Amino acid sequence: MIKVSIIVPVYNAEFYLRPCIDSILNQTYKNIEIILVDNGSTDSSRLICEEYSKKHDNIKFDFQEKKGPSATRNKGIDLATGEYIQFVDSDDYIEKDMTEKLVSSMAGKADLAICGFNTLTIGDKNTKLQKMIPQFSGVISIEEFNKKFGELFNANLINSPCNKLYNKNLIKKNRILFKEDVNMGEDLLFNLQYFKQCTNISLLNESLYNYLRINNITTLTSSYKEDFFINQKMLFESVREYLCENNTYDSNKDFIENRYTFSIIGCFENLFHKNSNLNYRLIKKEIIEIILDEDVINSIEYFLKGDAQRRLIGYCIKNKSANLIYLIFTLKKFIRNRLTPIFNLLKKINRKFMK
Repeated sequence: MIKVSIIVPVYNAEFYLRPCIDSILNQTYKNIEIILVDNGSTDSSRLICEEYSKKHDNIKFDFQEKKGPSATRNKGIDLATGEYIQFVDSDDYIEKDMTEKLVSSMAGKADLAICGFNTLTIGDKNTKLQKMIPQFSGVISIEEFNKKFGELFNANLINSPCNKLYNKNLIKKNRILFKEDVNMGEDLLFNLQYFKQCTNISLLNESLYNYLRINNITTLTSSYKEDFFINQKMLFESVREYLCENNTYDSNKDFIENRYTFSIIGCFENLFHKNSNLNYRLIKKEIIEIILDEDVINSIEYFLKGDAQRRLIGYCIKNKSANLIYLIFTLKKFIRNRLTPIFNLLKKINRKFMK
């Protein structure tokens, strides 16, 4: 049996870490090593890792001062002795047959395996489950994969390393690492570099990975992100560059640029985050920078094809109306924070309007 190294970057995950590790230990595929790398946790995560590593011979544990998730994953790659590498975040868990199915799907014929995932959003009163899976299954050539890239990207199946199984030799041979100087989107950049080395890719239309989200908090909205627009611009330019290199940008353009409009709205939202200390003048300056950006201007047609919110923002960008954008997101922030039931109702109306 091929050995699989399952890397778990850990940071302040004491409430979720045990179920995460247990889900890996309970895998039907037994030739695995678990690599726990603690990224300077200040809670009891380190003690939990030490406990598991003492009880189980196939668990390695390493502690480092806080350096970020990229450095933590890179450390895990350095410690890996398996032929295949899998990543699991410490606040998530995996289905008991995930590793077995990923390994089986590779079967010496593919350089990468990609499966679907579940997102479980745990609220005060209920839990919402959302499944994202590839709409096709089997081993395909990298050329065919690149043709389907936009569809997979739009379904959130490209970015994360956690719904994938990698060939360690390809990573080592081509010196592919997570960029430690990038704070957001380093996963996507890693995958784009890895795709370039692939000949065939295996797709499984099953959801085998489980993301946990508590009270609807996500990594993009839980805090204010400095230089968020610059980061998103860089990431989408990287995607466009990858597709252009493989002569598949035109066939994927609608998927990519449609997704880009949501990213730009996220950039506006970020400026009005409750944790932002930006004043009116600085927010206005950032808005102007965004609406005068060439890529944003070129995406106006995709804004105007979208839902009510995107059409309104597209109108503002087309007319270079920074003041109206400021007013829209100020009002939206007020309704979200002070009139939550009305905010949720407007979201439902907007979704229904698009159907």
